[in-house]
Amino acid sequence: MAERSDVLVVAGTGEAQDLILSAVAAQELAVTVTTDLDAIATPWREAGVVLVADDQAERLAARALPHRDGVYLVGWDSRRLATWSTPLAAKVIGLPDGSAWLGAVLADGSARARAPVVAVLGGSGGVGASTLAAALAQLGAGRPEGAALVDVDPAGGGIDLLLGAEQVLGWRWPGLRAAEGQLGDLRPQLPVVDRVSVVSMARGASLDLAREPLAAVIGGLRSWHSLVVVDPGRSLSPAAREAVRLAGRHLLVVAGGIRGVAAARQTVAALGLEHPSLVLRRWPGGLHADLVAEAVGFPVVAVLPEERALRSAAERGEPPASGSRRSYRRVVATLLAEVTGGRDG
Repeated sequence: MAERSDVLVVAGTGEAQDLILSAVAAQELAVTVTTDLDAIATPWREAGVVLVADDQAERLAARALPHRDGVYLVGWDSRRLATWSTPLAAKVIGLPDGSAWLGAVLADGSARARAPVVAVLGGSGGVGASTLAAALAQLGAGRPEGAALVDVDPAGGGIDLLLGAEQVLGWRWPGLRAAEGQLGDLRPQLPVVDRVSVVSMARGASLDLAREPLAAVIGGLRSWHSLVVVDPGRSLSPAAREAVRLAGRHLLVVAGGIRGVAAARQTVAALGLEHPSLVLRRWPGGLHADLVAEAVGFPVVAVLPEERALRSAAERGEPPASGSRRSYRRVVATLLAEVTGGRDG
C-alpha cells in the first residue's frame, strides 16, 4: 500500500491542477492526485491538506464525506466555489490572486501527512482494552515518527501507569483542557516513554473533558507522529464519542463468552460503530472466533492469548509489550500491520 501523502489533490487535468502541483512541488511535499472518488475515504482522512479544484468540487460535495480541517477549494471562479464551501467545510482560494495564500497553506506544518488514529474499545469491562492500546502504541513507536497514546477514560486511573510513566514530567489533560484550533508539536510538553507520547488523565479531581480540546490535541498529534492510539474507556461521554468519531479504525476487544458477546453487540449499537474489527479475548471454554464474528456481525482479526503475566507486569509499572510473552507481542504486531495497512511510516 502507498505511503500516506502530505497533500491530497482532487483535480482533473488542466490549469488548476498544474498550478496546484507546482506549489506542492515547491514545498517538496508528498502528493496524491485523484479523481477516483470511490477510493477517496482513506486519503481524505489521512492527508495533511486537501486541495480541491473547481472541476471536482460538486462531485466531491455529493459524497457527503466526514468533515475535516485543512480542506481548500482552488480555482478561478470564487463565487461558484463558495457554493461548495459549506458542505465541504472548506475555505476558498481564488486564483490567480490566491496563489501566495496557497503557498503559505502548503508551507505551514499542518500540511504534513496525518497519522492514522486507532481507537481501542472494550466490548465489556475487564477485557484488557487499555493494555492492548498501550501495547499497540509501544510497538507503533518503532515507526519513523513514534506513536502517541491518548487516554479519554476519566475513571481509568491514568493510562500513564500502564507505561510506568506516572513519574515522568509533562502535561496531563488538565494542562491541555483549553486547547483549541490548530496545534503545533506537543512532544516537548508531554511525557514521552520509549518514543510514545502520552496524553493521560491525571489522578485527583475528575476532569470533564470537552470535545473541542480532544479534537485539537488529536489533530496536533497526527501531524507529528506515525500512529495515534486512543483509549476512549467505557463511558458514553461526549469526549468518548468524539474520540470514536475521530478514529479511522476501531478495535473492539470482545470477551469470548455469551455475556461478553452480548455486551459487545450493545457497545457497537451504543457508539454507532460501522466497521469495527473484533479482537477476541479467549479463555478455556470460550466461544470460537467464528461464532463470535457471526454473533457480533463483524470479523475477528486477532485472538489474544490468555496472558497472566500482564497483570503482574502492570502492577510493577512494566509496559505491556515488555511484560508479556512473545505470543501476545506477535498478536499486537499483527494488529499494528492491520490498522496501518502494513506501512512503515
